[in-house]
Amino acid sequence: MTTVKPTLLLLALLTSAPLWALDADREQPIAVEADSLEVREQENISIYQGNVRLKQGSLEISSDRLVIHFNDNNDLVLMEMTGNPARLRQLDNEQQEMRGQAKQINYLESESLLELIDEARFTHAGDIIESTLIRINTEDNNIQAGSSDADERVKMLIQPRQNSTNTE
Repeated sequence: MTTVKPTLLLLALLTSAPLWALDADREQPIAVEADSLEVREQENISIYQGNVRLKQGSLEISSDRLVIHFNDNNDLVLMEMTGNPARLRQLDNEQQEMRGQAKQINYLESESLLELIDEARFTHAGDIIESTLIRINTEDNNIQAGSSDADERVKMLIQPRQNSTNTE
């Protein structure tokens, strides 16, 4: 088992995946805690289990299990977080907090796609989206939410935007 490779793999993961990050987040050290770590070099995956906590700058991830998939060049392919719920938190460049939680959260690097699956909730700047599935493109910030079940509805709370002009 290698102790250096998981750190390098996490570094590749977090420096390549913006997730709306503060620009300075990519330059921050990465701290990871878990009850256990298994590195499967032949399969190019690292599995963190038990009270997983990851922090880099404003990015915070907590989950019961974190599985990171890489290609042969150690580039991130997929990050899977599961928990009851799995959670992530990050600040954007305007210092607005973003939070996501779901029983499963996936980040697909090649598609710049963040998926919150099963009891999903995403908040940003006071706005809230709740659904069975929420998909967020981290490049263009497009959001899709919904379910294949007709009984499941998307719930949203949209805060009024403050007028940028100040009238006296």
